[in-house]
Amino acid sequence: MANTPTPKSLQDLLAEQLPQGVSFTFYHYSTPPTKSAAVFSAPPHAKPERTYCESHLLAASIERPHAEHSGLPEELLVLAIEVLIYTTRSLTTIFISKADSTGCLSELQIPPSQSSSPLKVICGTFVSWLARERQREGRKLVVSLFARAQDQYLFPASIDNKNKHVLDDRGLVKWWCRVLDPMVCQYKAEEERRPFAERLKEGANTHNNKSESLWEATAKGYLVIPGFDSHDTLRYTPPSPVPNAPRRWASTHPLLQIAPHPAAPPRCLVPHFPDDPKARFLDELDEELPDRGSDAMAAEGGTPSKSNGIWKSVKTLDQFWEFMAFRQECSSGRIVGFIWVVVTPQQPSIPEEGEDKPSQQMNSQPLPQNDLQGSERNPGTKIKAKRKTKSKTEYGPIPLKLPRIKQTSSNLSTVSSASRKSAAKEVPENSPYYKWPSQSRGTICFSTKDYNRAHEILIHQNFGTPASTAKATKRWRDEIAVLGGVDKAWGWVVTGAKEHVATARPVSGGTSVTTVMGVRKKRKPDVPAGSAAHSSEGIRDLGSDSVRKKPKIEAAPIVEGTNGVNTLTAGLVRKKPKV
Repeated sequence: MANTPTPKSLQDLLAEQLPQGVSFTFYHYSTPPTKSAAVFSAPPHAKPERTYCESHLLAASIERPHAEHSGLPEELLVLAIEVLIYTTRSLTTIFISKADSTGCLSELQIPPSQSSSPLKVICGTFVSWLARERQREGRKLVVSLFARAQDQYLFPASIDNKNKHVLDDRGLVKWWCRVLDPMVCQYKAEEERRPFAERLKEGANTHNNKSESLWEATAKGYLVIPGFDSHDTLRYTPPSPVPNAPRRWASTHPLLQIAPHPAAPPRCLVPHFPDDPKARFLDELDEELPDRGSDAMAAEGGTPSKSNGIWKSVKTLDQFWEFMAFRQECSSGRIVGFIWVVVTPQQPSIPEEGEDKPSQQMNSQPLPQNDLQGSERNPGTKIKAKRKTKSKTEYGPIPLKLPRIKQTSSNLSTVSSASRKSAAKEVPENSPYYKWPSQSRGTICFSTKDYNRAHEILIHQNFGTPASTAKATKRWRDEIAVLGGVDKAWGWVVTGAKEHVATARPVSGGTSVTTVMGVRKKRKPDVPAGSAAHSSEGIRDLGSDSVRKKPKIEAAPIVEGTNGVNTLTAGLVRKKPKV
């Protein structure tokens, strides 16, 4: 078997896409996979899927030029993106929660052709890298987000910065589609999937080479704009890079493909994400169910026991999207977009039944010899395992227990680092429900409580001006370092290596060639060679034969009429001279 190439790290991927010579400092912290509420509600009389959630935050900063003269800190945060990863036994969902910029990227004075590309490149590369690291063999992967134009998400008061360019609603939907389009193009189109007979012949080879089966997967993008038809929605999706090729984007939703129970009621097909208008609409529609709030399963993503899971007002999934067009988030005069990218593996996974049932594992253990002989004698009899119950009553002298003395420590970093390392050791890297490789974790691995604390530190700063942004960046960086128990310089620097290709190609003389197409000049009449002469002063004199004189027209006599009206005779009408 040939050696598979080692996948590139996030640092290498960012360096390949960022402009040449421009340096960025990145800060990445995350949480280990922890149990969370189910993304999809369970069908009636069923339990919700076991779901794990993992949070990531990536922030990018730049060095402020000429900062030594002002005496202010040199770093300025320019971008932050938060991503939540939900995993179950059969599906991995990467939800882009928030992304925001401060407007301080203009301090680098990058050319206009490259000023907007770094932010788009960082977001697209980070999401694509997470999708590659979290891709599990035989499991589908979905990237989902909700695009809504707002002044600020993660950086308070950043709208006061006059250099911050806030996209409108239409521009934001197009921007996110262009960000995720390179990820779609990394995989094959669904129409390029090989026939089943060919895949069956090469099944052994693809099973041995896991990286090859990963890139044999297909990907497709989906976009839904409530209130828009399919033709208007496709105008916001990127065109196919290859002419006359099928579109890689569709103006519909993939909920029936990614839902664990496609035949369940509509409330079990729509995912439930934090700060999502779909989730708020789901909560309002769930009020129509009987015994809502009285059953404990309803709070965990289940269905009340006395309900069939069907709403009274919305019966189908198409009606759900039709009603979404009249919601406040979708009908306030600005459009919003729901975007998905679905990565389908080449070989679908086969569910392993009874993997998480300890009762079946107990029954699979070998039986004692006496019980085995008894079962051979009487095949119809059932064997009952003998259980030894431990007596709760204890006898004897009471042992002496020394009290535990609480050891206090004034160093917060020591406590945080110890808790962080212990939390990381308790969580395994591989599980039937998630994949958590060590190379894809953040520089700091927080617990859920510390991650929320770090998020509170960020949203309580002031990013209104470059001076306040510099102070907020230093305060946020130092407090996160103390909370995580690491050094203050816990970020990593990436210098771009992508060369900018100019549109105009210079010639050997150093001047650019400008070609004007479609302009036709009027042809000049031929002039005799000896008709023109140049004087000593540089004045050009025309010969007498080349001078065209204007024909002299005599004035017509005026005849006075009887009534005082001046009239011209018929023979004195002036006609246009022939040339």
